[in-house]
This record gives sequence, structure tokens and C-alpha cells, in this order.
Amino acid sequence: MLWGALVGSIFASLFLFGSAYLIWHKKDLTFIAGYDEKKFKGDKVRLVRAYGIFCLASGILTVLLPFALAIIGSYAGAIFGIWLTVGVVMLAFYSQSLNAKSSGS
Repeated sequence: MLWGALVGSIFASLFLFGSAYLIWHKKDLTFIAGYDEKKFKGDKVRLVRAYGIFCLASGILTVLLPFALAIIGSYAGAIFGIWLTVGVVMLAFYSQSLNAKSSGS
């Protein structure tokens, strides 16, 4: 049971680590869903850093998820889901605030 979840989570986390590398290090903004170069006028460096850190943290938690499920139980899955949901909402508000700060000035 643990091996299937472990292999699946490793592949998902490799995708997240690759996304973090491309977004954060290479500054490839095309990987950010809904990003439009013409509409976004905010600080791109801060945006790239925020999305890269979120992808990196999500990748680390995805690797740890099968072990947490085996040790703690289904509560670990609920905590993981809450983390991702809250993180995505906060990231959306943060990117909007970066865009609003520069277009208001």
C-alpha cells in the first residue's frame, strides 16, 4: 500500500520541483496559470519568488504525505488538502496585491 502512494507522490513532487525550478530559477512565467504579460504590471521578481517557494514547499509536503498517512492516518491528508487550498488562495491574493500596488502608483 505504501509503495504505490510513494511512487505516485514522488512523480508528483518531481513535477512540483521542476515547476519550482523553472518558475523561480529560470523566471519562466508561462508556467503560472492565468499569467498575462500585458495585464500584469507588478513586481515580477516577487511574483516568481512566491510561486517558486509555494511549488517547492508543496513538493516537499507531497513527498512526505505517504509517510504521514501511514503514521498519522487520514488527518494528514486533510491537513495536506487544507495547506494546498489556503496556499493557493493566499497566492492568488498576493499576486493580485502585487499587481494592484504598481498599477495604483
